[in-house]
Amino acid sequence: MHYTKDGMHHERILLVDDEPGWVELVQHWLETAGYTNFEAAQNGVEALEKAQANPPDCILLDLVLPDQSGMEVCAKLRALPALSRTPVVLLTGHKREKVLGLQNGADYFVAKDEKPHELFATLDAVFRRRQMEQGLLNRGGLMLRSSDRKVFWQEKEVATLTPKMFLLMHVLVQRGPNPVARADLFHAVEGHENTSVSRALDVMLNRLRKALPPEVSSRIVNVKNFGYVFLDTASAAPPSPNTPPAA
Repeated sequence: MHYTKDGMHHERILLVDDEPGWVELVQHWLETAGYTNFEAAQNGVEALEKAQANPPDCILLDLVLPDQSGMEVCAKLRALPALSRTPVVLLTGHKREKVLGLQNGADYFVAKDEKPHELFATLDAVFRRRQMEQGLLNRGGLMLRSSDRKVFWQEKEVATLTPKMFLLMHVLVQRGPNPVARADLFHAVEGHENTSVSRALDVMLNRLRKALPPEVSSRIVNVKNFGYVFLDTASAAPPSPNTPPAA
């Protein structure tokens, strides 16, 4: 999931529903869970207008709307290039409606319920899949974007790395806070074994640190006689290479 520096979710959600009580309840749930970037639409026309004006990261779409069905709205969203891949969650509980929803381009289905657990689980799945498709790797306030090798810290772009440096950073962040052996890092970057593991790796690590802001580079730490590790926090002590991997 993508979080802001205050621990909130970054993703923007558009809820399409004409029941004020339900909209208020869902908004309360989302805000409690940290989803503060929220907007609502009361009918299909308004939903399409708002979605095109400011494309959301996910659309929660009720099937029963005053001007048209949720199925029609979903099909129209899918016909728009800018929204064709935006995740759509239909608010329903009937098996027949799920089949029709799939045919009209919906991705997920959540029953209107007095408890938010299913909704939150679905949103987690939606945004995990979205990040995988976009090539994003998130660790707290740090985000790596594979498509253009950019590094973001606390919502701000802080670096664009060379292919090798980005791969090195990606391996360290993905496997952190567990240490990565020097030989494994070298193989990941160069694509072949090197029993001597030359100074080239240390040179790349130094260049990587210099390309990053201090609050990020300070988390890349040498593990004596083993390799390197990316720590969860700059003040954390590097774990022993023999420490079992984190769950």
